[in-house]
Parts: sequence; C-alpha cells; structure tokens
Amino acid sequence: MKKFMKFLTSTEGAVRIITIVVLVFFVTHLTAVAKRDKQYVAKQITNLKVDGKLDEWKRAEIVAFDELKDVGAGLPKASDFTGQGRVAWSAQDATRIYFAVQITDDKLQDIHPDDDKWWEDDSVEFMFDFDNGMVRESLVQWTLGANGKDLSAAASEENTEWVLIKNGNDYIYEVAIDPTKPRGNPQFANPAKGTDFKAKAGMTIGLSFHMNDCENGSREHQIGWVPGGAWDALAYGDLTFDSEILAVEPAGKLALTWGAIKQ
Repeated sequence: MKKFMKFLTSTEGAVRIITIVVLVFFVTHLTAVAKRDKQYVAKQITNLKVDGKLDEWKRAEIVAFDELKDVGAGLPKASDFTGQGRVAWSAQDATRIYFAVQITDDKLQDIHPDDDKWWEDDSVEFMFDFDNGMVRESLVQWTLGANGKDLSAAASEENTEWVLIKNGNDYIYEVAIDPTKPRGNPQFANPAKGTDFKAKAGMTIGLSFHMNDCENGSREHQIGWVPGGAWDALAYGDLTFDSEILAVEPAGKLALTWGAIKQ
C-alpha cells in the first residue's frame, strides 16, 4: 500500500494516472459524439402543446427540405413541392422529441392502407440512429401519412402524438415521438435501439427527416434535410440537444418566414 501511495504521488505516477483518466474520458464520451456533415442544435421549448399551432416554434432553427434522398432525378419545382422542418425537446419530458414540419404539395397521393407501402403515399419519415452506430441495423423509422391518419413503420398510437393541419396545398405536421413507448410494425420496431432514450443537454444522435412526394401511383421524390439514402446511416445529420430554452416571440414572424421560403 505504501509503495502504491508513493507511486501516486510521484511525477511518473501522476502522469500515468492523468493519461488513463484522459483515455477513459475519450472512450466513454467522445465516441458517443457523432460528427456528421450536417448538424441541428435542438433548443428546449417548455409546455409545448401538440395542436398544430406553431407559436412556440418561432425561434427554433428552420432547415429546408432541399436534398434528394432515395428517389428523384432532380429537385421538383417550388410549385410542386417545398418543405421545411424544425426540432425541439424539453427536459420536462425528456423521452420525447418534438418536430414541426411544413409542406406545400400540389397533389396528395393516398392509395395504400395504413402501414402498407407508405413510401408510395405522401408521408413524412422521421429516422433515428439513437446510439450513433452508423450502420443500418441501428436505425429506427417513424412514418406519418399526409392524410393525417396513417401511422407506419415503428410509429404507434402509444409512441406518437401528432396533429396534421391541411389548408389547400399547405400541410403542417406537429409531432411528438417517444421511442420508449410500445412500437408499431415489428419489422421496423428495432426494439434494441432507443427504448431507453432520454434526452439531455449535450447528447447527440443521428437524424434524417424527409418527405415522400408521390404522384401517379408511385414515389417521385424523397426530399429531406440531408442528402443520401434513407437507410444509409452514414448519410444522416447530427441532432444535438441544447440546454437553451427558447422564449415565445410576438405573433407574425412565422408567417413571414414561411412565406419567404415558398416564394
């Protein structure tokens, strides 16, 4: 014991101990922090109600859906499709991830029943790499139909609270996803991933969210925040949860922002 204490107090011993501590830190912390090409820093929104009214979201970062994914020879014209999304969280209910997605689509395709070939119906997909495995086996998918009813892939009534507001060709999705709750389609449930999810400041996970733009009986485009295949875990972005709490701003800013993007 005396020899060990003497080792700890020696210069050589101190250097070795510091080296070990640093290595342990890098292994246990930095390997969990992904560094993908795109990053979204999700701020906190407290007392958020999933009602399709986006007043609480006005200061959240907006990302455009302007990157092709699995399908599409080129981006559609703005008269055919435009989209944008935002992400938030709250330490008050840290198992939930909140989304606000706004879509303008000139035609609604809804030809398949719930949980059947949803990728050939207009829908928004939310896909996660909860443990940053960066392989297909790590991914989990939620899909919500533009008809406001269909829950597909891992989405279920237990784990998804959502509202879809349609006004002409404009769609507003407001969504809360709780991956810790029972999941839907067993083929896409991937219960080994994210069932113990609990957001905290500084945590990073992988995210791809995107729209299936469908017409004439098939999917014409898949368009989202990041380019690349929906099931290519290397083609995701970093979603990092931040401690900052967003304050609500005066009404009117959202309409100006959304109108500017649609022009």
